[in-house]
Amino acid sequence: MSDLPRPTGTWWAPSTRHAKRTAVGMAAIVAVLSLITWSVWISPSGPVSSAVSRALGVPTKQEPSADADALQAKLTAAQQRIWKLEGKLQSTTAQSGSRGDQVAQLKAQIADLRSQLGHARTASGSDSSSGGSSSSGTSASASGGTGGAGAHGGSSGHGGGPTVVPGKGGPSTDPDPATPIDVPTKAEVLAQQSRWYGLYTAQSPFNWAEYDQVSQQVGRSTNMVGYFQGFDQDFNANAVQRSWTNGRVPMLTWESRPLKTGNDQKYVPGYTNSDITGGAFDRYLTEYAEALVANGQPVVIRLDHEMNGSWYNWADGTAQRNAPGSFVAMWQHVHDVFDRAGANDYVIWNWSPTRIDALGNAKYQTLDYLEAYYPGDDYVDWVGMSGYYRKAAEAPTFDTTFAATLEQIRQIAPDKRILLSEIGATETGAAVTDGQKARWITSLFDALADPANADVIGFAYFSETATTIVDGARTTNDWRLNSRADSLAAFAAGIARNDIDYDLQEVKK
Repeated sequence: MSDLPRPTGTWWAPSTRHAKRTAVGMAAIVAVLSLITWSVWISPSGPVSSAVSRALGVPTKQEPSADADALQAKLTAAQQRIWKLEGKLQSTTAQSGSRGDQVAQLKAQIADLRSQLGHARTASGSDSSSGGSSSSGTSASASGGTGGAGAHGGSSGHGGGPTVVPGKGGPSTDPDPATPIDVPTKAEVLAQQSRWYGLYTAQSPFNWAEYDQVSQQVGRSTNMVGYFQGFDQDFNANAVQRSWTNGRVPMLTWESRPLKTGNDQKYVPGYTNSDITGGAFDRYLTEYAEALVANGQPVVIRLDHEMNGSWYNWADGTAQRNAPGSFVAMWQHVHDVFDRAGANDYVIWNWSPTRIDALGNAKYQTLDYLEAYYPGDDYVDWVGMSGYYRKAAEAPTFDTTFAATLEQIRQIAPDKRILLSEIGATETGAAVTDGQKARWITSLFDALADPANADVIGFAYFSETATTIVDGARTTNDWRLNSRADSLAAFAAGIARNDIDYDLQEVKK
């Protein structure tokens, strides 16, 4: 059990002391931009504090500066352009359809803009360095930097309270090599007492535009971000660094297939479970793990999710050409390769089946069937599940979507904390006309306030529109939080509640 003190206030609330330590490490130019952007993005009518502005050497509204305005415009435009280009580069369209020369051109544009941004920041250094350089240096010594052992160096400085705090609430930023990031250790992430609230959006964490828009509409910052990779992609340090820069633990859903494989392709040649356990990917896995260690920042890895369904190529089944028990052997093999590379010091392994009562075939709904997919407590840090409200004919409640699966998970792994790793409610059929999605969202927060769900440490909401093919049925669903005004209002009200604050110290780990 954790001996950290119980958090106060709302259930996602950051530790005041931790937030201050993080703020101390900001370079002066970043602080200037954050303050200006906060007043515009979050509270257009609210003035920036004159006292803080004077301390940082920032012109207040009574002391306008054309130079500061010009610098703000230049930096903002450059960063927004970088975000857009990175989003395009990482998008499904770019990765599946662009020619090599187009990708190279995008990378060149990003590099050029980064160079321009660096020159702009350097040029402003003579005016701002006295306001923040000493603070930045203090933060660097306390936190130990961001990479390798330095990431662990910050553990002694965290003291009590939540170890991961949400971002500052304004537009998300890129990592600044000159500014150390105060990143917790894996142990501190696992000991977090306040709940996790994460989002998936179409291009985050490579492009924050939509993510920030949804966060602004909801009215609360997140402390987790989800994204996807395939076994045809190298470790993406940029994704992890961008996440931590904004106070969000990265949660990677890592699929043992090429990323662009259709989700109705049950057999992918060369990517069976036996291919992986047989060593065909050992070099790839080792290099991936070594790159993760070199980056030195914790990552949640949700390896081959929804394995108990029939649609993915890693499920045990004849169509997938995977023998019974092969999923567990594959998971353990990947885990062991990472262990040899030292990567498990940074990886939080999340085992995440799908909702059992929506699978159709009765054999998929038994405890024995789900338990046969569990790799064992030594190979898993968090358990979890995918849970979606899809059908207007169902009652829009937490229990309808989650109860049956959670009951089995608690029997299989009674000492593990549970993350609702991928959840959402659709905006189709009758749900559009009578507010079922909004009622489902309200029920979600009601359930989180129930001490019976004290082992549920948070959720990541899939705020996207997606088309899927399951057992030959093609469906498009609008899962977005802002799909309708009443759905958004229900979520904003739920995330603002103060009664979801029981003590997570009592949850077994």
